[in-house]
Amino acid sequence: MNKMSALAETEEASRFDQSRHVGRRAVTLRSVGDAIRRRWIVVVATAVLVFAAALGAALMLTPKYDAFAKVRITPNAASPLDFGNTNEQPADQTAVNTEVQVIGSRGTARKVVTQLGLDRDPEFAGKGPANTAIERATSGVLDHLKINRDDKSYLVMIGIRSVDGAKAARIANTYAATYVAGTADNLMGTAAKQSQSIQDRLRELGAEVQAADARLASYRAQSGISQSGEGGTITDQQIAPLSMQLATAESEAAAARSALSVAERQNATGGTDAISAVLSSGVIADLRRQRTEAEKRRAELSSRYGPRYPLSIQVAEQIESLDQQIRQEAQRVVGGLRSQALSAEARAASLRGRLNTLQRGVARDDQASVMAGSLERDAEAKRTAYTRLAQAAQQSSQAQRVSTPQANIIENATIPTKPTFPQVKAFAAAGLLIGLVFGLAGVLLFEGLSSTIRKPEDIETLLGLSFVASVPRLPTPWKLRAHRVTNPATTLVAKPMTVYAEAYRAIRAFVVTRNQTQPTKVIALASTLPGEGKTTSALSLARVMAMSGDRVLLIDCDVRRAGVLRALNRSVDTGLADVLEGRSTMAQAVIPDEVDGLDLLLVQGSLFTPIDLFGGGRMEAMLEAARSRYDFIILDTPPLLGIADARTLVGLADAVMLVIKWNATPIAAVDAALAGLEHSHGEVLGAVLTMVDHRSEAMGGLYYSARYSSYYNE
Repeated sequence: MNKMSALAETEEASRFDQSRHVGRRAVTLRSVGDAIRRRWIVVVATAVLVFAAALGAALMLTPKYDAFAKVRITPNAASPLDFGNTNEQPADQTAVNTEVQVIGSRGTARKVVTQLGLDRDPEFAGKGPANTAIERATSGVLDHLKINRDDKSYLVMIGIRSVDGAKAARIANTYAATYVAGTADNLMGTAAKQSQSIQDRLRELGAEVQAADARLASYRAQSGISQSGEGGTITDQQIAPLSMQLATAESEAAAARSALSVAERQNATGGTDAISAVLSSGVIADLRRQRTEAEKRRAELSSRYGPRYPLSIQVAEQIESLDQQIRQEAQRVVGGLRSQALSAEARAASLRGRLNTLQRGVARDDQASVMAGSLERDAEAKRTAYTRLAQAAQQSSQAQRVSTPQANIIENATIPTKPTFPQVKAFAAAGLLIGLVFGLAGVLLFEGLSSTIRKPEDIETLLGLSFVASVPRLPTPWKLRAHRVTNPATTLVAKPMTVYAEAYRAIRAFVVTRNQTQPTKVIALASTLPGEGKTTSALSLARVMAMSGDRVLLIDCDVRRAGVLRALNRSVDTGLADVLEGRSTMAQAVIPDEVDGLDLLLVQGSLFTPIDLFGGGRMEAMLEAARSRYDFIILDTPPLLGIADARTLVGLADAVMLVIKWNATPIAAVDAALAGLEHSHGEVLGAVLTMVDHRSEAMGGLYYSARYSSYYNE
């Protein structure tokens, strides 16, 4: 993106307003994976710390043991009064749920405390007044009680947790035995109360059954309805076929009316020729066939002899006769439709009158039948209730004689050999999982708060610049020494087919492509802050251009650091300052590089002077003289922020290439530098990301880095 587009963006929002970047950076799975890979140490460290803390806590906690007794509940032993419930399964599940609540009640727990003397056990009773020890122990037992139920069976697990495994098993077995014994006592007491209630209700139902039977017999005698009440009357038998005939007649009448209505509408709009019944008439079809043949003959005679020829006149009269016959036949068809409609209406009206007469007689019979049926159902319901209540009375009497418990113990609790709590492996796994979650959350938080350039699209969407290339970060210095390489620019000469060299060839191609439409000879390489790889990039780009056959001049304009001089580990007697101050000529100060086609104009050493070396037209004149001798002139400028010389130099260059260190330079600092460039009227070609991790998204991710790994292994 050129300078004009950058200026257009700043017209909308100031580059110093960082809020304009909010929501413009897309979050993808690849970017998340890239962030985790770069900060994997944070994830691993957090996971290890939380894992160690969880493991230490598990080892320090007092071990506790769980002992379970298995009890089977028999829910079918329901109350004899529940004779109205025919769906046993819901009643069984409700009974099981009720028994589970009984097991966990304070009454059951209090019996266990009293029987085992747990009010004197500090683990359950704790400390406090002696008169409340039983209640404290009861609460303690309920806190240590575990009731597990299988929803698909009637088995209930009664468990107790204690620091002593033997104590836990003893309490669990006692608790189960206490509950089972209590169910038998409760069942006997309940049966006695139910038996008396059933006998009272049985006498009341007997009287109600007799009264209902008497009312039904009296009403049937008065209304003359038969005993069965289901045979029906002659009127009922006549209504059904008559209703079917009426429905058929009304359907035929509706069809006839519809056909007549359609014919009348078609006759009103298009004449008789548009009527469907007319069109389907065989007679009319034959007449129209004859008329068509006559028309053909008349056309032949008219074309050969003229319309006044006698035979032509005779054929025309024949056609007019045929038309008259067609109209008469059409009117006859319409009249037939009207007759059919009237006949169907008359038949339907006749049947409807007969049906109404029969229905008035049925209404009176129906009223009497409904009343008789209601009385019969009432009597039958009372007889059914009486029969079931008699059966319940018999069951209640048996329950009084036999006291069967509603539950039984299937399996006693055994002394556990391993503690249930804490589970060291579970604690460790949970700690590791939580640590990983916290670590990942921390990485995502750091990434969200980070405001650096990490992807090519950040350059285009956040800065409004064109992305040129990503320069990979080379191995660490000790690896470089192992390969006998002292500088990335030297690596480029020694191994010209690496990804590092290819990145600078891409930069050169970008410049050459632009040079075809707009001459660009003087290129200033600028950075926002020190340490972004600007000097190395300037030297590497100059060497790549020279290796490609270009005549290149590299000028070290960072007089305070003399970075190119240190990178090449060379010394010069005459430098840039001597040329600009008039003590030497450019020809005397320029020295050749080891790469053919590249000349260097360096600084003798770090120079701190109040003199404006690059102002006053001296630098501009020197560049103008060099333009005719070189294809490209590369300026290694000072950092844009804090150094005034940088703004002067970017104004003298044809274009500026901004160097940004990957995942290091803040976006706010780059915006401030771009604001200075726009103020100095510097045209920005684009931005280059330097020192990029070859596995990052900016280099295409792990897939492309694996494809190019062989270049680094050479």
